[in-house]
Amino acid sequence: MRETNIFEKGLSSLINVVFVSIFFMPFLFLNNSILIKKFIFISLFFIYKLILIAFNEDRSVGMIFMKTYWKRKYSLKNQLIHTILYTISFSTLLFWLYFPFDIFLVNILFIQVPIILLKGTTLHGYLAGRMVTVKISVK
Repeated sequence: MRETNIFEKGLSSLINVVFVSIFFMPFLFLNNSILIKKFIFISLFFIYKLILIAFNEDRSVGMIFMKTYWKRKYSLKNQLIHTILYTISFSTLLFWLYFPFDIFLVNILFIQVPIILLKGTTLHGYLAGRMVTVKISVK
């Protein structure tokens, strides 16, 4: 068993975003503002994470595809804090100040990557109780 690396964490998150995007597609056709659609997308992501806590031991679709697991069983409080912070981190994809994805790039390059290199987990994982993902080697 080893802790997951930056690539595995990033790809797992990308898979989660794509998965939630599929469920968001019907909302694109609603006659709502872009801002409302963004909040719907964020809400769907949050609900997705809550469903994972309730029914799948907080193991996401990205984790299943990447064959990763939580290092240990974390408390419901830790999982809920992680869900809130992970959703906030995800939402940086949807908002920007100066150019598209600027907040997301700052989040990834100056927050997530350094914390992963220093602590072995993302900022939301660290703040939620040092939640760490691992990959189990199968021989």
